[in-house]
Amino acid sequence: MQCKAVRYTREKDPGHLLQDEADQTLAYLLSKKPKSAAFNRGEPVLIAQYDSVLVDNLDLTDGFWLHHPHLRDERPLPSQLAAAAQESWRSAFRFVEEDADRGILGLRRPQIGALHAIHAHWAISRETATVVMPTGTGKTETMLSILTSALCHRVLVVVPTDALRTQIAGKFETLGVLKFPTSGVLAPEARCPVVGTLLSRPKTTGEVETFFSQCNVIVTSSALVGGCNAEVQARMAEFCSHLFIDEAHHAEATTWKTFRQHFEDKLIVQFTATPFREDGQKVDGKLVFVYPLRKAQEEGYFRPIRFRQVHEFDAARGDRKIAESALDELDEDVTGKHIVMARVDSVPRAASILSLYRSFSRHETVAIHSSMPVREREEAKRKLFSGAARVVVCVDMLGEGFDLPELKIAAFHDIRKSLAVTLQLAGRFTRSRSDLGDPVFIANTALIDVTDELRTLYAQDPDWNVLLPALSSAAIHQEVASQEFFRGFENFLSEVPLKDLRPAASMVVYKTHCANWRPRSFRKGFRGLTSRDKLYHSLNNQENALVVLAATEQGVRWSDVESIREMGWELLIAVWDRERHLLYLHGSNINGSYKELAKAICGSDVELLIAPDLFRCFHGIKRLVLNNVGLNEHLGRQVRFTARMGSDVEARIGQAARQGATKAVLAGQGFERGQRSSVGAAKRGRVWSNLRLRVDTFSAWAKGIGQKLIDETIDPDAVLSGTLKPVAIGSVPHKVAIAAEWPIELLIRPEHATYFLASGVTEEPLTNVDIEVCPRSDDDPITLRVFSDRWERFLRLELLGTNNSIDFKFTQVGRHQLDIRRGETVEPLAEFFNEFPPVVWFADGSSLEGCEYVELPSTTLPPYSTGRLTAIDWTGVNIKKESQGEARENETVQYRLIEQLQNDSTYEVIFDDDGAGEAADVVAVRLQAEGGRSTIEVEFYHCKYALGEPGGRVDDLYVVCGQAQRSICWLTNHERRIELFTHLLKRDAMRTSKGRSSRFERGNVDSLIRIRDISRRSEVKLRVAVVQPGLSIAAATRSQLTLLAVTERYLSDTYEVPLQVLCSA
Repeated sequence: MQCKAVRYTREKDPGHLLQDEADQTLAYLLSKKPKSAAFNRGEPVLIAQYDSVLVDNLDLTDGFWLHHPHLRDERPLPSQLAAAAQESWRSAFRFVEEDADRGILGLRRPQIGALHAIHAHWAISRETATVVMPTGTGKTETMLSILTSALCHRVLVVVPTDALRTQIAGKFETLGVLKFPTSGVLAPEARCPVVGTLLSRPKTTGEVETFFSQCNVIVTSSALVGGCNAEVQARMAEFCSHLFIDEAHHAEATTWKTFRQHFEDKLIVQFTATPFREDGQKVDGKLVFVYPLRKAQEEGYFRPIRFRQVHEFDAARGDRKIAESALDELDEDVTGKHIVMARVDSVPRAASILSLYRSFSRHETVAIHSSMPVREREEAKRKLFSGAARVVVCVDMLGEGFDLPELKIAAFHDIRKSLAVTLQLAGRFTRSRSDLGDPVFIANTALIDVTDELRTLYAQDPDWNVLLPALSSAAIHQEVASQEFFRGFENFLSEVPLKDLRPAASMVVYKTHCANWRPRSFRKGFRGLTSRDKLYHSLNNQENALVVLAATEQGVRWSDVESIREMGWELLIAVWDRERHLLYLHGSNINGSYKELAKAICGSDVELLIAPDLFRCFHGIKRLVLNNVGLNEHLGRQVRFTARMGSDVEARIGQAARQGATKAVLAGQGFERGQRSSVGAAKRGRVWSNLRLRVDTFSAWAKGIGQKLIDETIDPDAVLSGTLKPVAIGSVPHKVAIAAEWPIELLIRPEHATYFLASGVTEEPLTNVDIEVCPRSDDDPITLRVFSDRWERFLRLELLGTNNSIDFKFTQVGRHQLDIRRGETVEPLAEFFNEFPPVVWFADGSSLEGCEYVELPSTTLPPYSTGRLTAIDWTGVNIKKESQGEARENETVQYRLIEQLQNDSTYEVIFDDDGAGEAADVVAVRLQAEGGRSTIEVEFYHCKYALGEPGGRVDDLYVVCGQAQRSICWLTNHERRIELFTHLLKRDAMRTSKGRSSRFERGNVDSLIRIRDISRRSEVKLRVAVVQPGLSIAAATRSQLTLLAVTERYLSDTYEVPLQVLCSA
C-alpha cells in the first residue's frame, strides 16, 4: 500500500494515520487494541506490531482489522447469545443421579428430589415455593438445574452478600457440575447462559432494559435491589420470568419486602437451610421440598460433629479454656489443614479474643469483620487461604460466599441464639471432603443463654449428630403443621398473610342454637356498605374459623365536613365452637357486640353472654388482684359509671355493695394452674386477656374461656369472693414482718446479670446476696438487711402519708452506700427500690410493696393440723445451733437433717446451700419417670435454730416461714426454674475455686449439670419444708399452727407448692 504515516493520538491511545496523497484517511494503525478511544464499526482500524520510528517501510502482514467497512461482523449480540442458550436447553436436560461406584457424575438425590418437587408445584400453582436443603447439599446446582430443565427465559437471582453474589454468578457462568465433561446431566450442545452481575443500582428503567435484555441470568444482592426506586424495581420484574432467592432465612428489610411484591405474578423459588429466619419469623411460601438433615448425614454429605464442652462460670476463664481447647484441637489435627473459627458477637469482643489467641503464640491468628479496612480484611483472607493463619476471629459468621472447607473447628466464645443461624453455621463445618477430618464444636456450657430449641445442643455430653437433625426436623414439622392450619383457609389478601395477623385476646361470646353455622353469609352482618367499601375474607371449614378484613370509608374525627373521609380497617375473627354451641367474635376495634354479624352467620336466635355469667371467666384464678374496676352506681333514676385503676380498686367493690352499685368492668392478674394469668370482663359481653395471639392460638384461648362460661356449677358471684384488696397505707401495720423478697424485676433476669457494689469491696453477684427484714417493734419503721458473706447494708422503708397522697421512700442507713449494677447501669440500691420496691411479708399472710398493702380475705383459715407435723429425733443435737458449716459439725440442726436425707436413696443430689443468697439451707433433688416423661422433684429445706427447748414459741417460726414463702421466687417462669440449678452450680464453683470444700453432700457437678439439662425440657416440681426443732408437736400453739397455715396457703395458691414441717415430738 502506497501511503504516508502521520503520528496520531485519539484520547489516550497513540498510533498513526495512514493517508493517501490527497490526505484521505485509509486506516488507523495501532500497536494494540485501544483502551479508551471509541471507534465506530465503519472506521478502518488496523492492529499490528510495528516500529513507530521506522514507519516508511512497514510489514503489516501479521496485523488484523479491528474494524473495517468491508468486513462483515459475524459476532452475535449478547441478547442473541442468550436466546440461543435458552433454545439449546430444550430437551437437553436429563435427570441423571450420581453414582460414584460406577463413575457416573450427576445430580445428588436431594437435588433430584427438589427438582421434581418444584416442577410438580409449578404444574398446579404459582405460589412462592420454598425448598429446605441443609447447607452443603447442593442448592446452587439445584438452581442451575431449574434454569435449564424449566427453560427459564430470564432469572433474577438474589443473594444476601456480595461475596456470595460473586460465587453464585461464577457457577451460573459455567453451569457447574452440569457441564463437566463426564457429567450426563446436560447434552453437549447445551450452552452456558449469559450471566450479568449487577454491582450497582440502575438509576433509570432504560438502564434496566439495556442490562437485563442481554442476559439469561442476573445475579445481585438483596440490599442492592431493595434500595432501587419503585419504577426501577417494577421494570426488573417485567423483564424477568423467574426469581430465585438464596439463603432465604436472612431477616427481611422493609425495602426488600416491597421489592418482592413486584414479582407476585412471577415464579419464585427460595432456598433455605431452615424455614425460620434469623429474626425468628417464618420464611413465607409453601414448603414444596424438605431434605432432612438426618438424611444428609446418612448419605455422607455431612461429616459427624464432635462437641467439646468447657464448663466455667467466670466468663474470662471460660474464654481462655475455649481458646486452649481450640488450639489443642489444631495441634492434634493430623491433616495439618484444619482452621479454627472463633466466633464472637461484637467488634470489641473480637479485639479482646484476638489478643487472647495471640497471647498463646501457638498459631497465627487473624480477625475478619465488616469494620476492618478493606486492605486489612483482604490480607487476613490471603493468610487464611494460603494456610499461613490457622485461627480466624469473626463477628457472627464469615458471611455466605466465604467458601473455606478447611473450617473444621468452631470455638463459640459467644453463641448464636437462633436455630436458623445454628443450622447454617453447622453446614459450614460439616461439609465432607476426603482430605479433611471431622468438625469439632467448642462452647462454654456453664453460661448458656439461647432459645429453648437450642438448649439441648449445649447440654452435658450432647450428641449433635442426633440432636441437630432432630431440632431441624422439629422446627420444620412445626412449620408444616402451622402451614396446614392456615392452608385450610381459602385465598386471602396476598399483602396481608394470615400467619402474620396478631389479634389481641379479646372477644364477645354468643350462645348459638343452630345445627350448622353459615359463615359465607357474613356480609349480611355489615350494614350501610358503599361501593367504595371492601370486605376481604377467608374461611377454614375444618376449624370452623372465619377471618374478615373490612376496609370501610369513615368520617374523620377532627372535622364534620362530609367530603373529608378516611379509610378505616378492622380485623374480625369468628370461631364457632360446635361442641359448646358458642360463637367467639373478635373485632380489632373492640367497641361493639357485633350482633348483626353473629345473627348473619349463626341465626337470629343467638344470645350474647353477659354478666353475671360472664364473670365466670375469673374462675380458677387464685390470689386475684384487680387493677381495673368499673362500677355503675345508681343515684335515683340516674346511673353513673365510674372507673378506677390502681391499688384501691378493690376497695370500690366493697363500697359498691353498700351503695347498691353493680360491677361493669373487672380486670386483674393472678395465678391459674400454677402459672401467672390475666383476665378481664365487661358486663355487656366482652372478655379479654393481656395477650397477643395468632389466629390458631386465638381459637384455643377462646375455647378455654368458653368452657368456663357455660359451666353451671360455677357461681359468678362467689368467683370474686377471694379477691385480694391492695390499699395504699401511710403507716406500717402493727404486725410481725417475717420476710422480704426481691422485686420481680430482678427475678426475671439471670442472676449473673445483677451485681451489688459495696464501697471498698469487690462486686458481688446476686447469687451470693440475700435480703431479710430486721426485727422491729410495732411502732418502728421497716428496715431491710441486704447482705453477703463479706458485708451487710441496711435500708429503711419510710411511708409518707398526707391528707392528699400516700407515698414511700427507701433511704440508706449509715454512711456506707450500696449500689446495684444491672448491665451497664449503676445506681444506689435505695433509688432502685424507690422504683421497684421489694415485697415485705407479714406473719398473717399480708404483704407490703412500697406503700401498697394487701391483706388476705377475712375467710376463716383452719390452723395447720398437728397430725401433719413430722417429728425428728434430735438426740445429740444442739438445737440452738443451726448451720453445720464447712467443717460439717455433727451437733447442728442442718447436719442432722442431711443425715436423715441420706437415708433416702432416691435423691440424686443433696446440696448444702447455706449462706447469704441461698435458695434454701439444704436442697435435695430426685428424678421421677411418669408415663415415659421425666419429672424433676426439688425439695427446699429451710432450717432455723431454736430459741429454747421445744415448745410453742411462735417467734421460732417467723423467719423460717418467711424463708419458705420466698421459695416460690424460683418458679416465676420456666427460665427461672432452670436458673435454680445454675445458681447451685455457681455457688459450689465459687467455693471450690478458692480451695474450700464442696457443697455437694450427694452427687457432683456432672450430675447437677445433667439435671439442669433435663430441666430445659421437663417439668420441675417444688416441695418446701420448714425445719424447726423448737416446735413441739405436743406443745404446738394456735398461733404457731396459724402461721404455718398462712404459709401453706400462700405456697398452694401461687404455684401449688406443698408444705412439710419437720420438728420435735
